[in-house]
Amino acid sequence: MSLSGDRLARAERRAERARARLRATAEELKARLTPRQLLDDALDEVRRIGESGAEQAKQHPVAVAGLGALLSALTLWLRRRKRHRETDAAPESLPIERAKPRSRRSR
Repeated sequence: MSLSGDRLARAERRAERARARLRATAEELKARLTPRQLLDDALDEVRRIGESGAEQAKQHPVAVAGLGALLSALTLWLRRRKRHRETDAAPESLPIERAKPRSRRSR
């Protein structure tokens, strides 16, 4: 199956236009993927999310207060748990009578 001269020329022109579009797309992607541009895009997204979050907080103050209380309770619980583990891991810090092993009779 061979192409006539006219059909071949049209196919070559289409192929050249496709290659030109591909080069333009590659250049555009190259410009968009620079570290500076990626940072700018990320910062824009963080700002957008922050603005949206602030607006949601204004509309739902009770939910924000509840979330704050939940985070405070979680923080206190984690601190107490850490202290409890630290005292369990260090028997020398316990009073002497609690650190003594039990005799066989008391079991």
